[in-house]
Amino acid sequence: MKIKNVGFIGLGAMGSVMAPLIVKAGYNVFGYDIHTKIDKSSGIKQISDIRDLINLDVIIFMLPDGKIVSDVTDKLLHNNNIKSVLIDMSSSDPRDTKRLGKKLKNKNIKFLDAPVSGGVSRAKIGELMIMAGGDQNLIERVQEFLSVMGKVQFAGPLGSGHAIKALNNYVSAAGLIASFEALATARSFGIEPDNFLKIINGATGKNNTTEVKLDKFVISEKFNSGFALDLMVKDVSIADSLIKDLSADNPLSENVSNYLSKSLVELGENPDHTEVYKVLKK
Repeated sequence: MKIKNVGFIGLGAMGSVMAPLIVKAGYNVFGYDIHTKIDKSSGIKQISDIRDLINLDVIIFMLPDGKIVSDVTDKLLHNNNIKSVLIDMSSSDPRDTKRLGKKLKNKNIKFLDAPVSGGVSRAKIGELMIMAGGDQNLIERVQEFLSVMGKVQFAGPLGSGHAIKALNNYVSAAGLIASFEALATARSFGIEPDNFLKIINGATGKNNTTEVKLDKFVISEKFNSGFALDLMVKDVSIADSLIKDLSADNPLSENVSNYLSKSLVELGENPDHTEVYKVLKK
C-alpha cells in the first residue's frame, strides 16, 4: 500500500512528538487538534476543518479514549465517503473498538487499532511498542509506515491491540505499586535508595519501575515522567473489567485499580503517575 498523505487527530503529549517523526520520514502530515496550535517548524500542516482529512491515505487517532474516537469518527463519516485507512493509536476500551469496527465495516471502511507503549521519551525517538489489532494483511500493508514510530507487533483481531495495551499497563501498575512499597519499606529499615536499586536491579525483583522510574523520577522527587495518573487509572480500569469478564472473579487487578483511583483523588490536580509514591509513603 502506497502511503503519502497522513491525517493525525490529537496532538497532545504523545501525538505532538509522534507526528513530526512521520514528517521526517517523508510523509505529508495534516494535523487536527481542538486545543493545540501546531508549531510550524514541525512540518505538520494544521487544518481547522476535520472534514479536510477524508481524502487522505491514512488517518491516525491519538485521543483520550475510545468514546471520543467514536465521536470524532462520526463527524468524519457525516455525509462523507471515506477511503482512508483509520488507525486508532489511542488507549481505548477494546469493546468500544469492536463496536466502532463493526460500524465501519458496514461502510467498507478499513480500521485498525494500534496503541503504543513507551511514553513520551521513546515516542520522540521512534522506539515505541506498537500493538496492532485487526486484519493481518492490512497491518502488513501499513507496517512500514507505522514502523516510523516504533516496533510493530501483531496482537490479534480488531481490539486486541487495545486489550493488550490495557493489560500491559495493569502489569506495569502492579509492579509500580509493589516497587514503591518496597522502596518505602527499605528506607524505613535504613537501606539507602542507591543500595536498594543496585540490589533489586541485580536480582529477580527488577522491573520497569525499578530500572527506569525510581531513580529518575521518585528518588529525585521530580515526579515528571510525562504519563498522567488519570491515564493509568483508565487503562487499569479497562484491564480490571476485561479480567473480571474473561478470567477471574476476584482478581488482584481490582485492588490495583482501587488503589490508583484513591491515589488520584488524594493527589488531585492532574498528577504524574509516579506521584503515587507520595500517597504510599504516608
